[in-house]
Amino acid sequence: MPATTPPKDPRTRPDAAELLPTKLLIMRPDQPHETREVELPRDPGYDRLRALLDPLLDGGNLEHVSVLADFAGGLNFKPADMFVDDDGHSKGLPRNETATVIYRRNWLLRHPDVDPESIPFIVGPAVLFHRRVWF
Repeated sequence: MPATTPPKDPRTRPDAAELLPTKLLIMRPDQPHETREVELPRDPGYDRLRALLDPLLDGGNLEHVSVLADFAGGLNFKPADMFVDDDGHSKGLPRNETATVIYRRNWLLRHPDVDPESIPFIVGPAVLFHRRVWF
């Protein structure tokens, strides 16, 4: 009797190795933003993200930040992942206004009476993904 493959459980995630088009917004202080598209697995893992982000963050220590963003620049905010240099403040990197607005958004939407300047700010380059990549 030939072996059969059991049917896939519909509750399981799609194959994590499937490559998906993934947009990045690279934000550097006082420079025009850059948009790129790369193909990444649904769950790329640390090593793959590190290899992609290392040159974009100028070799900085990778820090993940969960944010609310509309990659198209509108008001349709959804959970997204942003990465910054964890040591940016100690290196004296310049403030990144665009990344700071994105970083602060979630808190300020829930606490509109808070002074935005009381919330930490982002410095140096930041990379925003249009979808979740950090699991």
